[in-house]
Amino acid sequence: MYADSWKLNQANQVLFVMIDSVGVEVTGLGNGFTLETSKTGAAFQPSAGTKAEIGSGWYSYICTVGEADTIGPIALKVTGAGAIQQNLEYVVEERLITPVDFTYTVTDSATTFPIDGVQVWFTTDVAGVNTVWQGLTDAFGVARDANGNLPFLDPGTYYVWRQHASYIFADPDIEIVS
Repeated sequence: MYADSWKLNQANQVLFVMIDSVGVEVTGLGNGFTLETSKTGAAFQPSAGTKAEIGSGWYSYICTVGEADTIGPIALKVTGAGAIQQNLEYVVEERLITPVDFTYTVTDSATTFPIDGVQVWFTTDVAGVNTVWQGLTDAFGVARDANGNLPFLDPGTYYVWRQHASYIFADPDIEIVS
């Protein structure tokens, strides 16, 4: 049965119920159930993601990015002690949000001159825990990654952190990417 869609190159979560031959929920499997995946009709392969029991016969699986790296159908076969096989089908789809190159420039607040060599990192949270991009500023004060690329970010709000031995910054700087 077709369950839902997965986003390309993302860890997607699956929720499902395990039942026995008379339709009663099977509990107590923990992460001891077997889950196999088949991308675009290829042979089933052992899963590599994270399996867990939620409770009351419900279970979850978080796929790896590698399991969602091919556009098209992905079949899941789930088995466990005392449970009948569960068959689920998902479709890996392109992302609907298109990331954009974002130019972030660091300048001296007193002189307005660009600052070279500033460590810059973008997070999705105000605590600065979930870093989604990092790099250094160039001679023009523009933040670039190790390959010289600008931050490539999904539209949204980001918290930007900066560090340089000669400067003190009021972090985080809030930026809206659109």
